[in-house]
Amino acid sequence: MKLELNTENLLFIIYLGAFLLQLLYFLVFFIRLIFKQKPVVIEKLKPVSIVIAARNEEQNLIKFLPKIFEQDYPEFEIIIVNDRSWDKSIDILQAFAIKHNNFHIVEVPDLEKDGFAKKFALTLGIKAAKHELLVFIDADCYPNSKNWLKEMASRHTGSKNLILGASPYAREKGVLNKIIRYDAGQIAIQYLSLAKTGIPYMGVGRNLSYTQELYDSVRGFKSHYYIPSGDDDLFVNEAGTKTNTAVVFSKEAITVSIPKKNFTDWWYQKKRHLTTGKHYKTYHKILLTLYPVSLVIMYILLPILLVMHNWWYIALGIVGFRVLLQMIIFIRPFRIMGNRDLILLAPFFEVVMLIINPILLFSNKKKKKRRHGFKRR
Repeated sequence: MKLELNTENLLFIIYLGAFLLQLLYFLVFFIRLIFKQKPVVIEKLKPVSIVIAARNEEQNLIKFLPKIFEQDYPEFEIIIVNDRSWDKSIDILQAFAIKHNNFHIVEVPDLEKDGFAKKFALTLGIKAAKHELLVFIDADCYPNSKNWLKEMASRHTGSKNLILGASPYAREKGVLNKIIRYDAGQIAIQYLSLAKTGIPYMGVGRNLSYTQELYDSVRGFKSHYYIPSGDDDLFVNEAGTKTNTAVVFSKEAITVSIPKKNFTDWWYQKKRHLTTGKHYKTYHKILLTLYPVSLVIMYILLPILLVMHNWWYIALGIVGFRVLLQMIIFIRPFRIMGNRDLILLAPFFEVVMLIINPILLFSNKKKKKRRHGFKRR
């Protein structure tokens, strides 16, 4: 077959290039999560401080704190920071403190200012922790097993002082829940697999562990303290390296998060999370951009090639192979995260997020321009 350099063939070459980029991500990065991790055997587990920041979480505290106390671990303390709650959180926390001598409450002073962010609460919690090993979970999350803490802490071996875990969302009814779970699952596959490759760029504070020494070495959240979010991903982006970061990924090691119930709440949550990405290291941003852009190119060029090109059947076969490869590689990670029902729907929800994410990014930029415009006036 002779390939002449005309418009149709040039589009076909671009299509092939985008597909090869997709192949690179699946076969170099994402495939690393299909292999079962070797268990780590440690003779003596180090004591751990679990740090939780909570604001108006009275119902979640009642439901989920007992699951943390039930952890099968020799020595740990729970430091919970009551971040200016105005519900009955403090009463609930004091009741737990009476029952458990390894439970400590830190109060964030309410100075009637809303300038405080989660980073301030976590800073106070870390300062109150008496153990070198820190593990983080959110108040609206719960460990998937009694071995969660053991799984996280046991990965602190040798030079590994930053441990990344996964925290999928709970399965509930409705299309929105499926979108939320798919989005979180896809993100987890990306950051965990890249970390296993030696490129840690983010983590989630719902399931994260690092040492006091690492926290002090980068002066905590100082470099990005002015940004309201990013206590987890920006910290990992700054402190994570090829040699100091490890991944723990199994059913026993995950924590489960409670998803938003309506589209508006989830929309604003996503907008807030996306504001931190622009502060990542440059090569991280390039890696995270090439994947969706190459996929968008494939989907844009596919219908054009089906109409214009003589080798339309090859173009169709390529996208079919890519979809099949995605499903095969996603099977194990999605099962671990409780997303088995989304495997066959992954291509559909991927397209949905390819539409939603640019809209969110654009709206954030538009909001920023409007804010700067007000300042100039």
